[in-house]
Amino acid sequence: MRPMAARMMRPEPSSAGFTLVELLLASALGVVVCGVALQLLIGDAARSGALAETLRLRRLQGRTLALLQGDLAQAGSWQVAPVVDPAWPCSIGTRQPLIAITPQNGSDPVVYSLGPAPSAIWRGEVLMRCGPAFDLQGQPSSHGVYQNRVVLDAVEAFRITQPEGLPVLKLELEQHLPGDGPPVRSSAFG
Repeated sequence: MRPMAARMMRPEPSSAGFTLVELLLASALGVVVCGVALQLLIGDAARSGALAETLRLRRLQGRTLALLQGDLAQAGSWQVAPVVDPAWPCSIGTRQPLIAITPQNGSDPVVYSLGPAPSAIWRGEVLMRCGPAFDLQGQPSSHGVYQNRVVLDAVEAFRITQPEGLPVLKLELEQHLPGDGPPVRSSAFG
């Protein structure tokens, strides 16, 4: 009687492992979680790229405004929205002159203009500077030949205004990010 009772008391062997349905459900859940994580990473990368481009444009705008401020610091006088003068040392072409800065030493004016790019390597409208070349110390060369150089491309707007009664200029630059991004703006006083 003992052997029979031992057989009846013995538990049924349990299955060790998962069923096919459990494995399929776990796999589907894993794919969904990975898909959500991938979408978050892609979105974060796109935002990081837009932020990097915004910072790059702000840096370029800051350098451009600093260059213009440097020219204004050497100015004896300036004229905002001047009429094109054929005596200027550089051709303006179809670009609109924004400002002509006459240095204190009385040399030819430094002219900034905005308009179509001189070649296809530039994007959109370009801001150009007609002025003396710079020496190795970054100072305008007093005996240098005037050069017409692109300072900034893809310029949407460049405004120069003089607050009433003040001997300073407010400089405002605007560019758009590639795609549908918001405009990137910088301003300074010179």
